[in-house]
Amino acid sequence: MPMKLILLFAIFFTLTIPSLSINADTFKVITYTGGNPPYTIIKNGEITGIFKDLFSELEKQTGHEFILTPLPVARALKEFDLGNIDIEPGVNEKWRQHTEVTGLFTIPYEFSTEVLVYKPKNRIRINKVEDLYGKSIGIVRGYSYPQFDGAFAQGSIKKIENVSEFNLLKQILLDRLKHVFIGYRTILYYQKKNPQYRSFQIGDIVSQVEVKLRVHPNKSHLLPELNRALATMLEQGKIKAIYDKYR
Repeated sequence: MPMKLILLFAIFFTLTIPSLSINADTFKVITYTGGNPPYTIIKNGEITGIFKDLFSELEKQTGHEFILTPLPVARALKEFDLGNIDIEPGVNEKWRQHTEVTGLFTIPYEFSTEVLVYKPKNRIRINKVEDLYGKSIGIVRGYSYPQFDGAFAQGSIKKIENVSEFNLLKQILLDRLKHVFIGYRTILYYQKKNPQYRSFQIGDIVSQVEVKLRVHPNKSHLLPELNRALATMLEQGKIKAIYDKYR
C-alpha cells in the first residue's frame, strides 16, 4: 500500500474511534455499604445497578478503570476528604457545601428526586418547611437536604439517621418511624421487589436537583475527560438507557 494511503487511513481511523485517554489510570469510586438501589445493588458481594453500568460505560469512553468501593456513608465522605476516594457519583454541590473538601463537579447528567414516604395513616402534606416542625424524619446518614438543614440543625425537625434507605423502610414497616426522606427511584425499586412496601404512600417532593460526579481536587485533570464522556453518553442516549433499565 502506498505511504500516502497508509497515512490517510491512519488519520481516518484516529478520527473515527472513541476518544480514549492515552494515559489510562485507575480511580476509586464511592458506593455505599448496603447499597442504595437501584443506584447500587449489592448481592452476594457482587455490585450491580445504575452506578455500575454508568462507570462501565465511562471505562469504554475514557479507557480508565473505575473501582467501585463500598463504604458506610460517613466514612466514605471522610475518605473523600482525605483523598483516598477519587469520585462520588450522583451528587449535587448543595449537598456537599459543608464538607471539608467540596470537590469539583462534572456537567449534570440526570436529576435526583427525593420524596416523603409514609404509611397511609401517617399522611401529611408539605407546602413549606414549617409543616414538618415538631416531627421526626428519617434520612440516610450523610445525606443533605439544604431546604431542611437549618430546621434539622435547630431541632425544629428531629432528624433520625440510619445507614441505608432499606433500613429506613423497615423502620416505617415496624412503626418505629412515621416519615422518611427517600429517593423516588429507590422507593419505586423497593416497592417493585418487596410486596410489604407497596402500601407505603409516596408524598410530596422534598428535593429535586441535578446530579453530577464529584471529583477530588487532586484528580482535577480527570474532569475534562469525564465531561466529554458524559456529554457523548447523553447525546447518544446511553445514560437514559441505563436509568430506564432499572425502572
